[in-house]
Amino acid sequence: MRQRATSVDEVKQKIAQLKGKNLSVAVNRGRKKVTKLSGVIVELFPSVFTFRAAAGDIVSFSYSDVICGDIVFREATGKR
Repeated sequence: MRQRATSVDEVKQKIAQLKGKNLSVAVNRGRKKVTKLSGVIVELFPSVFTFRAAAGDIVSFSYSDVICGDIVFREATGKR
């Protein structure tokens, strides 16, 4: 089934709601390479947002990466 088209403004609003929450992120790097990170969204900018991984690294992503499905967010739970 085809997904509904999402605008950049809708993605910005959803990411703004997730700011400050513990998240796990799956990043599709291409050629069957998926990087999984856990951390928090730190800052929101007009074209990109920054994510601080649990290891302390800061990574920036564009909103178009979320629209394309290259980045998938899940709220982290305390359970293991």
